[in-house]
Amino acid sequence: MKNSSSTIGIIGYGTVGQATALVFKRVAIYDPPKGHTDVSALARCPVSFVCVPTPTLTDGQCDLSSVYAAVSQAAPVLSDKQVLAIRSTVPPGTVRRLQEAFPDTHFASNPEFMRAHRLPEDSLRPSRVVIGTDTVYSRQLLLKVYHSRLGRRLPYVITDSVTAEFIKYVANCLLATKIRYAMEIRKAANRIGAHYEDVVRAAGLDPRIGPGDEWFLDALDDHCLPKDLEAFVSLLRTWRTDSRLLETVLQLKDESLADHAAT
Repeated sequence: MKNSSSTIGIIGYGTVGQATALVFKRVAIYDPPKGHTDVSALARCPVSFVCVPTPTLTDGQCDLSSVYAAVSQAAPVLSDKQVLAIRSTVPPGTVRRLQEAFPDTHFASNPEFMRAHRLPEDSLRPSRVVIGTDTVYSRQLLLKVYHSRLGRRLPYVITDSVTAEFIKYVANCLLATKIRYAMEIRKAANRIGAHYEDVVRAAGLDPRIGPGDEWFLDALDDHCLPKDLEAFVSLLRTWRTDSRLLETVLQLKDESLADHAAT
């Protein structure tokens, strides 16, 4: 990358794509449904971020059709010096499967951790930047892009692509679990006349627990958390590993949404 003002590609200009674009001075957007149809514009971008939706299918699995469609359209215009960074939430192993399917393209996992109600703040001042790559070239190029815009003082977690993809699911499922726990504690506090805000403040002072917006949400109504919880439970079943806790949170998720809708 020649300088910090190099054009960065944004593939998928929805919520995540727009928030990602805030970080960079110049962007080339590719999103045909929204009228951005010039895929050749990505040819001048050292890094392009794939920010397309990954909803859950009826069986709970993550729908990767938009990711593969985006990559299949972008890859032909890219050189072997450019990187496609997957911002979308995808199952662990997706980047490696993409690398096998498109061997002439460099890939990386770069999950986002933005809160829906604080997108500008979280995009410009992220709590951490996770970069998962399986090649030194992709790692160095992504770091250079981020250092040029966000500096070097942020916590950068540099790892492989599978671990980076796994980190995103772990974070979102833990948040979903915390929200459900907080809802139950709030109901109990209201029942006995305890001051919930004081409970949260005191508990949050413990560094092992911490404060957070999750203490005050009324339901798992952030669409990303429920879909990622469902997809991760599906993955745990596939891996034949223990999923009892998250299975319970998933079951209670539907109850909490129903209760929230009724109030």
